[in-house]
Amino acid sequence: MTEVLLKTKANKELALEALSSAIERELKILKAKLKGFEEEIQKFESKHRLSSKEFYEKFESGELGDDEDYFTWWSAIHAHESIQARMETLQELLSQCKQ
Repeated sequence: MTEVLLKTKANKELALEALSSAIERELKILKAKLKGFEEEIQKFESKHRLSSKEFYEKFESGELGDDEDYFTWWSAIHAHESIQARMETLQELLSQCKQ
């Protein structure tokens, strides 16, 4: 567990309210981005008739070749995972701000 100490001239309630508001805005932005990548991934799954899990395993093992479409799909999967991890962290921080 990481502990973060923040110092500000504002009172605690105001500082926590500002942090909460900023985190909530960022979560909304990330949620929209996540939806976009989910739609992109779904299109690849339909087009190639593979789940992303099956695709990823085959692509990583070299079974699928070097088609640009596959690299785009692979990138979308990684972006999706990265956004999910960031959202989880922000949600955890937001819950701490509201305690």
